[in-house]
Amino acid sequence: MACVKKWHLVNVQSCRLNQLLELSEAPMSMLSLLENPKKTLKKDSQITWSKNNEPWHPDEDGTDKLNGFVIRNFDPEDAGVYVGSIFIDQRGVISKCQFDLKIVLIDGSVTLRITNEEYLMKASKAGKLLKIKCDVDMVKVKLENPRNPENINWYKVTEDGDVKLFDTEYNYIKRGSGTYQLVFNSPTPEDSGTYRCEFDQQGVDVSTDVTIDVMEF
Repeated sequence: MACVKKWHLVNVQSCRLNQLLELSEAPMSMLSLLENPKKTLKKDSQITWSKNNEPWHPDEDGTDKLNGFVIRNFDPEDAGVYVGSIFIDQRGVISKCQFDLKIVLIDGSVTLRITNEEYLMKASKAGKLLKIKCDVDMVKVKLENPRNPENINWYKVTEDGDVKLFDTEYNYIKRGSGTYQLVFNSPTPEDSGTYRCEFDQQGVDVSTDVTIDVMEF
């Protein structure tokens, strides 16, 4: 089993507006008070950020946007409490809005298992269709396309190193019956050996091996 760190937003508080001219607070949307929100935000607003009570500039650690920021290639140091302060001066009508959000890390895990390992422990008959089935159990890890057979890498383990396998006229890789499969159309004794099922993405690198024995009967 391997772990991956992912981001999760918690404690996102609603924005509360303080109109300085009236010295009062109102739990309403800041945009609802603007005649032309998009134009006003670009022209008359100033947005500042802090992280863990220290000044923070999105353009230094991420991508600054009108309605927030984007952090790419994040790491554990990006976790923390971010506070955004918006100051608007619209023709002398001054408004302020402050909100905070907390970004934390969530542990995820991936476990691989050869579901037909017991069957593969027996000698397989040459020329008879043979499948190695690898099941992937993921916790808090999401794949863009779970049905894509390329989510898993297959290797043949040799003394000279692992050899990555691809579709050929003799074997192919597919996703079916809830598992990722390495399929031998017509296996020969030369196909005997150890094979590796590997998941390597989203910061997770985990694998499991199985050995097959193909014999002429």
